[in-house]
Amino acid sequence: MTTSPNRAAAYSPIRVLIVDDDALSRGGLVALLGYAPDIEVMGERSDGIEVNAALLELRPDVALLDVRMPRVDGVAAVQLAQGLPVSTRFLMMTAFDDDAKVLDAIAAGATGFLLKDEGPEGIIAAIRNVASGEAAFSGRSAGHLTRWVRESSSALAHRDATEQMALLTPRERDIALALVTGAGDRELAATLHVAESTIKSTLAAIHTKWGTKNRTQIAVLVARSGLDLGRPSN
Repeated sequence: MTTSPNRAAAYSPIRVLIVDDDALSRGGLVALLGYAPDIEVMGERSDGIEVNAALLELRPDVALLDVRMPRVDGVAAVQLAQGLPVSTRFLMMTAFDDDAKVLDAIAAGATGFLLKDEGPEGIIAAIRNVASGEAAFSGRSAGHLTRWVRESSSALAHRDATEQMALLTPRERDIALALVTGAGDRELAATLHVAESTIKSTLAAIHTKWGTKNRTQIAVLVARSGLDLGRPSN
């Protein structure tokens, strides 16, 4: 799939790698993303064992990885890719509503996830959001993330998350809580009545305090704390 010279001159498209052992799923994604003028599919792979070589060869901005694959699954592929000299962000795909393996991928460094039955607009939006560094899961997927986290968390993990939440200022806490809904900067700013620049700087401060790498890791920690989501501090 190529980009015309005039189009390339106008902007730099989001370069995407698709990794899924189901050829039909890959073909469907290629066809779908062909309708998005700002997205370019750089290549397809059928197993996680091929990911590192593809990342080094194609240098995609976003890699769509199926969570479950026969030889090397998406979680292991993300783990193996850590330390490579690439800036690719990983977006996990799962066909299982209860696939808590997504949490392992997020812990390994994946930026976010989407359910395979997400509508076309949701898939395209997820890729755009991941590429821009914003919310890396949809509002529809937010409930699944919260349930997965709470069902898999131990008492110790809950206590640690609660202690981490206590380190935040009231504004940081409000933004962290609201982030779990899957909202982007504009939505967060409108909900909390602050500037988008405030959202960005506050999230940077949270990353520094918690050692998190992306917004989805923040959302996981908030969900693990068990606090009510999206409810501002008093």
